[in-house]
Amino acid sequence: MSKRPFSIVSMFTAIGFFIFTISSIVIAQGRYANVYSRNQVSEIIRNAEDSSDRFRTDFRNQMNQNYGLSNSQKNQYNNNVARCEEALDRLRDHFNKNNSWWESRNQVQDVVNASQNVNTMMNVLPFRRNLENQWRQLRNSINTLADTFDLPGLNGGGWNGGGGAGYPGGGYPGGQTSSPPSWARGTFYGRSPQDGTRIVMTINNNGRITANVGGNSTYGTYYRGSINIDGAIARITQTNYGIRSTRVDNGEVIELRRTDNGNNGGVWDGGNNGGNWGGGNTSAPPSWAQGVFFGTAPDGSQITFTLSSEGRVTANIGGSMSYGSYYQGTININGASSRITQTRNGIRSTRVDNGEVIELRRR
Repeated sequence: MSKRPFSIVSMFTAIGFFIFTISSIVIAQGRYANVYSRNQVSEIIRNAEDSSDRFRTDFRNQMNQNYGLSNSQKNQYNNNVARCEEALDRLRDHFNKNNSWWESRNQVQDVVNASQNVNTMMNVLPFRRNLENQWRQLRNSINTLADTFDLPGLNGGGWNGGGGAGYPGGGYPGGQTSSPPSWARGTFYGRSPQDGTRIVMTINNNGRITANVGGNSTYGTYYRGSINIDGAIARITQTNYGIRSTRVDNGEVIELRRTDNGNNGGVWDGGNNGGNWGGGNTSAPPSWAQGVFFGTAPDGSQITFTLSSEGRVTANIGGSMSYGSYYQGTININGASSRITQTRNGIRSTRVDNGEVIELRRR
């Protein structure tokens, strides 16, 4: 008789341990572990493969027809797309060799990582509409794949960041946004506390963010007091000189100022010329001229052009940063003056000295 209670206890202990073990396995395999079959996951991968094949073929054809780009640029862009397709090929090979579809999670992460450069390239550079539509289709397939494996996906296209970001809204140009307060709007300057990398960040009225970090452009969103840039979430608060960004995950703080006083690595003269970015008078540009624009220089270099509400200009030209000012319809960058006029999709810059025209459009 004395052994019976012990047996019942042992039985319930074993049952409890079994339930705990099964629950742990389900949790470890993600929320779709018992939702998708292996065949369904295989079909998701196949959709991404098909989209990738079409996109790479059409992308290569457009590169061959683009005479404004150098061969090195074409090779770089084609290699970005090739790495994405090759990562999908490796995923398929690994998936076919394993019984459990969840074992391919690392390969799915590789696909997302290999696609990041393509996503940035397609957001920044001007391409034909049919190619942009194909990329949106491929990006959606990759994000569906990432979501299936509880991984954050690619920013853009309304993607919500998967299981890793934990924030409602991916990155610019998609994702959930809200209108920031007036003190959080405009262009701010600072440096990374990790390695001193220069940061130029613009928060637009519609909550979309463009950040230039060490010469590389990235995108994000503002939503109810937080910013999300490439999956990194930070709360922003007002300071005497601009804003303070405090990351949610590790507490990292970045001070961002409305003026670049030289300590931030720019050419701001500290206000000796009446608050001029890089010297010269400034005036507030019209609303249609404010914000972030994209275009191509006559030599094929890609341009990311930002004009703040205070009349300060930041231009990323082929990866090199330049700074200037706006004054009564004219911009001055590195001593070159251009008149700007409104177009249907953005602005047109016309140089005063040689008549050179550059079309810049919003995304």
